[in-house]
Amino acid sequence: MKTLYDEMAKATAHLTNITPSVLQKSPRVIKILRYCLAPVISQMRLGQLIEVDSTESFEERGIPPADVPAARLANWFKEYLDHERFPWVAHKAMTAAERGIAEHYAKLCTVALVSNQNTATKYRNQRKEKQEGAIAKVLRDMGLTLQAKLGGMPSATPTARRGGIDGVDDVRPGHFVVGQKILGRSEKKQKTDLTVRPTDVERLFCIEAKAVGIRIDSTKRLKELNDKYTDWAKSGLPLLTVGVCAGFFNDLELIATIQKRGIPIFFEHDLGRLRAYLASGEYYDAPWSPESLFKDARPEEVEAAPEKIRRTPADTVG
Repeated sequence: MKTLYDEMAKATAHLTNITPSVLQKSPRVIKILRYCLAPVISQMRLGQLIEVDSTESFEERGIPPADVPAARLANWFKEYLDHERFPWVAHKAMTAAERGIAEHYAKLCTVALVSNQNTATKYRNQRKEKQEGAIAKVLRDMGLTLQAKLGGMPSATPTARRGGIDGVDDVRPGHFVVGQKILGRSEKKQKTDLTVRPTDVERLFCIEAKAVGIRIDSTKRLKELNDKYTDWAKSGLPLLTVGVCAGFFNDLELIATIQKRGIPIFFEHDLGRLRAYLASGEYYDAPWSPESLFKDARPEEVEAAPEKIRRTPADTVG
């Protein structure tokens, strides 16, 4: 990260010359520039603000932003730059020695911010992979087979692919796929963690794996699940959204997601329940009927939880 910071400092003259052309010539420095803001902003959130999906392609693959996104990025970086951390940019009177010290500690602080977030993201990704692996094992134990490519039977005539699931037959009966987008009429074309078709019935189960280490992240992860449920419901495809959780989730938010949105939730430590649901529709020893669950929960508290989830930003800084 120190090398990338130095590249950014050189390209932008220590943040005093942030222009569209600079970002187009050195797109990878956009990552460091996001961490120079107050507050720091995520790839997805910044992408939405400049009307692209994400800044990931600029940062990770070095693809230069087009003229309009580059101009929007430059304006955003200049407007929200953290002047407390970078006082020289605001033309604050400083001696050469003072500026040298300020630049040194601004670099250390910014690199530490990036490194800490990268560590947290790496752990979250590793935890998610472990959770998805546990789910995949349950599916294989059911006799289901991992399908490497979307489409009909291997002997079928190949057809042009749109890069995601556009119909039930993209997943063969008795199979499951990993990390595929849901197309149809969905707006965001978001990926599922695992998509399952247990039988020849024309219905797919889109399984999302969510794990949290601290309770404050519970709302964010359920926000992601709820947002995907909403988007996939627009696809027009016969599918059901399913959540698998692990960690410290808020009870009322889980209840609201199950009862008010109709999303069945299972837990990583008890995946036999997921197996029963996929095989027979049984949810904790009874037919799936969300409206009949949680009779002891206070209705006014359950009613308030979906709005809290809706208002919570779903993305994380990456």
